[in-house]
Amino acid sequence: MVEIQAIPTKFISEGETIRGHFVTPPGDGPFPGIVKFHGLPGSPDQIVGLATHLAGAGFAVLTFDFRGFRKSEGMFTLSGQIKDAKSAITHLLESKLTLDSWSGIYAASWGAAVAVCTLAEDDRTNAICLRAPVYDTLWFSESPMIRPAMESIADIAPSQIRGITDPKIQDEYLRRMIEDSRIYNPMNKVSKISPRPLLLVHGTDDVGIPLAGVKRLYELAGDPKDLVIVEGADHNLSDPRAYEITVRTIVEWFTRQWTSGSPI
Repeated sequence: MVEIQAIPTKFISEGETIRGHFVTPPGDGPFPGIVKFHGLPGSPDQIVGLATHLAGAGFAVLTFDFRGFRKSEGMFTLSGQIKDAKSAITHLLESKLTLDSWSGIYAASWGAAVAVCTLAEDDRTNAICLRAPVYDTLWFSESPMIRPAMESIADIAPSQIRGITDPKIQDEYLRRMIEDSRIYNPMNKVSKISPRPLLLVHGTDDVGIPLAGVKRLYELAGDPKDLVIVEGADHNLSDPRAYEITVRTIVEWFTRQWTSGSPI
């Protein structure tokens, strides 16, 4: 793989400073650009992994922390994340590192839900890839697994989400998740992504996001669309072979979209 660059960057979303990096191949560009949306909370290192692989294939990848996560300002809400996502697309397209004629979105888990709800209202991107997507935000937000997950983050990694150690803030986060999810739900929005190409990638061993739900999301999406099911892949891609297959699938798909627009 070619040596990549990680260039710190920041942009403003509703008055909050959102911080991240451009992960790029060597050189000044401009390169075809991809914005990466992390999950809940996602990895504290958004540079390593897929962003590095995409940069190695010739893309400039904008990685960033949504409001309320890690180094970015503000407090976490789904509606706020959608505004951050739109601001991130603007930041990508206006950068001298990227072409303004083509852009893609890669989004994982909760970030995939943000992506669908954003791109239903914003047509500035050309190709969208969702991995292990939260296909129904209301189902997810009302799930009994959410509060224990937040409490676990508060205990193990409190710096990942601002205010997460305060029970009152946890309650507010959960309340806002449900409230926003009644408005912003991928199941009601995914059809609006068409005619832009859409790729869904999911694992057979993902116990948190049922494959049946991902298939329902896929069925609701318009063409062109593709669904790749990776045998042995769990939500965090802990199996090295499943990780390699997933990364290769995503990088090759984006490369085809950029060079020829042909489906997977």
